[in-house]
Amino acid sequence: MKPALQRDLEHNRDLTLRCLIHDLNNVFQTLVEAADLLADDPRWNPVSGAILRSIERGKEITASLETTGQPPAALETVLENAMALVRDSMIGGRAPAVQFVCEVEPGLILPRAWAWERVLINLFSNAVHAMPQGGTIAVRARRMGGCIEIAVADQGSGIDPMFMTSLFEPHVSSRSTGGLGLHIVQTIVTEERGEVHAANRAEGGAEFTIIIPVEPRLTRSAMA
Repeated sequence: MKPALQRDLEHNRDLTLRCLIHDLNNVFQTLVEAADLLADDPRWNPVSGAILRSIERGKEITASLETTGQPPAALETVLENAMALVRDSMIGGRAPAVQFVCEVEPGLILPRAWAWERVLINLFSNAVHAMPQGGTIAVRARRMGGCIEIAVADQGSGIDPMFMTSLFEPHVSSRSTGGLGLHIVQTIVTEERGEVHAANRAEGGAEFTIIIPVEPRLTRSAMA
């Protein structure tokens, strides 16, 4: 490919991205104004708060598109942000009651904080859909040798065996819509030189286990 043509293509991609982010920010601003109106009515104040938090999450995602680097974060922080967004998604009362039980070793640091939020949000959202009557999502995380192991388990009906071998492929889902969540999970985990495995639990439900290598430079002191 000629250098000039390559530069033109890269310029067009950059322009397209900037335009997309600009348009999304306009959408976010409209939603902020709508949420502010809802906040004036005490009955809708919780919904307004959920909308505003989701908007902030959307802004973080769009900001991450413009940068090659993302800040590291403590796993506890990433986990809390992901749980908060999933709780907000259930605030309308249409989703089943879901509780989180977490057993996380202190001091675990993850690179690319926003990316790992996406991983956990997608796993949590799948777990919520798998438990139409409600239930518990259990999260465990620990340092294991030179790796960090993160496990997310639910109390749903488990993974259909017919999907087990293709579970992380795009558009594979037992629902009529969706099918990208687990593909996003695997893509991000692979980018971090890790691996993700899915299995059905003997006591019922599914469990996803992620193993990623520990970055020596990411220590608690580095977060100060």
